[in-house]
Amino acid sequence: MAALAKHQDDDVLELTTLAPLIAALDVGVSKTVCLAARRDPVLDMHPDRPLRVLGVGHQTAPAIASGKPADFDACARAIEVALAEAAAMAGASISRVVASYSGPGISSQIVRGAVRVKGQVITGRDVENALNAAVNAAPTPQRAVLHVEPLAYSIDDGENIADPHGHAGRMLAVEACVVTAPLDAVNALRSCVRAAGADVEEIIAAPKAAALAALTAEERQEGAVLIDLGAGTTGIAAFVDDTLVHCETIAVGGVRLTRDLAAKLQTTFAAAERVKLHFGAVANACDPREAVAAPRLGSDGRLEASTALRGAIADTMTPRLYETLLMVRERLARAGLSGADGPQRAVLVGGGAAIPGVRDLAIEALGMPVRLGRPFDLCGFDHSDVGPAYATSAGLLRHRMDGPETELVDEGFAPSLGQAAAMVKNAVHDMWNWLRVNF
Repeated sequence: MAALAKHQDDDVLELTTLAPLIAALDVGVSKTVCLAARRDPVLDMHPDRPLRVLGVGHQTAPAIASGKPADFDACARAIEVALAEAAAMAGASISRVVASYSGPGISSQIVRGAVRVKGQVITGRDVENALNAAVNAAPTPQRAVLHVEPLAYSIDDGENIADPHGHAGRMLAVEACVVTAPLDAVNALRSCVRAAGADVEEIIAAPKAAALAALTAEERQEGAVLIDLGAGTTGIAAFVDDTLVHCETIAVGGVRLTRDLAAKLQTTFAAAERVKLHFGAVANACDPREAVAAPRLGSDGRLEASTALRGAIADTMTPRLYETLLMVRERLARAGLSGADGPQRAVLVGGGAAIPGVRDLAIEALGMPVRLGRPFDLCGFDHSDVGPAYATSAGLLRHRMDGPETELVDEGFAPSLGQAAAMVKNAVHDMWNWLRVNF
């Protein structure tokens, strides 16, 4: 029996070793994170299907140290180093990734499309045609379609159904949530990854990716909104009935908090960032009389030792963060997702979710229960490191693991319409300028 068990373990080890490496790349304003993993036949049998991370790469963006936008070369270099770190830890090379886009300009809209059924019963091609019609019903010039999320189907103007495959009918209609992003920005991201030596299989909207890692199945079913408090933007992904119904980014993030602090403390952006990370808090989550080290600019333009009260730091950060959360509430209301028709709970992720007091502030601003999120079902490295800032990269990994087998994805990978409908392949226009402005 012992010999048989050892033989089975060897078989599992061989299968795991032969499985191709899958990599997820989260490129943000403050950091670039790469997680690498393989399909694990043992973990796949677990009800929760946890992910074992084999490699981690993490690079802090140069922009967060200087307060100035990073250029194309700096972005590509950060990606290259993160990929190399993850590959070295995993013991295998990384040639392609599934990446996230978290920059400004992500938006979504609910559209409807209808087509005539070709045969006697509805097939996958009919469903694809209906989704195509939905996308074409809302022209998206100079925008890339990242996701087409079907909300409901109807046949011959009948009642809504979840899956029309195999049903008889003459007309098939679909209502779908279409998520788009600026075309130049998406192409610029692809070019950065290629310059770093890898190909992009698919680009996912970062708020949706983070939601896949941080929201439970029950939350997605009952209605919840994922709020990603990032450095450059605040991401929103709302789910109702286990379906994405709204996704967007707001061009307000932690960088503005740092700039507010720099002005208040009369210091550099880099020094203010360190103060925010070590002593930042909002509302009443700190002792307002505690004095902390906060260097300030002297008369000669150099930093000199100084202190500041944590109360002054909290008083500077609180209004800006509260304003951001109110903007999230307003965007949800504008999308018709307020009250009983909207999410019933909010989950906070991203670097901003680590600020002491942010949960209580969010409860007040959003008017709903709030919890702090972190990736579920990740194993393979210290869980103390798997905080809210890793939600997007973990969600990308989960999305890729739930997708087609890597062996079935050829070098010319092109997502299906249901994954990334009508992805535009126009040439990059002014992408380096776009990167300088937004990253």
